[in-house]
Amino acid sequence: MGSTGFGRAGRVTLFLAVLDVLVLGAGIGLQYIDANRKPGFTEINAEKIHFWSQPEAYRPAASTLPQASAQPEVAEPPSAQNKICLSVENMSQANFQDMQALLKGSSVDEDKCSYGFDKKLAWWVFWPPEYEATQRDKVLQSIHAAGVKDVLPINQGAMAQAFSVGVFVSGSQARQYRNSLRSKGLDKIEYGPRPGIGTVRLGCQMNDTGQLSRFKAALPAWAKPVDESKCPAFTEVKPQSP
Repeated sequence: MGSTGFGRAGRVTLFLAVLDVLVLGAGIGLQYIDANRKPGFTEINAEKIHFWSQPEAYRPAASTLPQASAQPEVAEPPSAQNKICLSVENMSQANFQDMQALLKGSSVDEDKCSYGFDKKLAWWVFWPPEYEATQRDKVLQSIHAAGVKDVLPINQGAMAQAFSVGVFVSGSQARQYRNSLRSKGLDKIEYGPRPGIGTVRLGCQMNDTGQLSRFKAALPAWAKPVDESKCPAFTEVKPQSP
């Protein structure tokens, strides 16, 4: 009986030993397989996932260079081709007044024009011709009453029967004196180039070619364009509005 119990216990022990060996072998095999298996994804981080999207429109980077300060526009000086020189032989008072009206009507700046003469004292202030003796006497009395002492009657030429009340170097001086006498009641007093002064030259600098073309088109026959050298520097006596 004792031998039967011993034999049964030995078989159980042998079975457990074999079972341990099998478990140990299986564990070692699993470790080998796990060690030689290719690594896979073990974690998915949503914050690291980027989806492809349409790129934004190109925006150039802001320039870091200093901006150039705006420079004011500077008007270019008028071209020398916009100058004109006119020659008038024996300019009459009517010619002078017509030319002044043409300059004004053409919007020509008086400061850009100048009259030139071959003689000095080229301007005069006068009372226009009076052909009736009684009227001439009244005019003479009025001139004296205005404080004018030097009065010269004109006895010949186109201005015969007129009264000269002064001669001047510049047109501006003559104009100012004319205006002062008009303020004293001598409304018909005028000024202009002296009769018989000879050839008169008028030089003007126009603003542009358009103004020059319009001015040329309106010129009367007695005002003839000549070479600019006939009006040197355009710096002679400036014309004034009558």
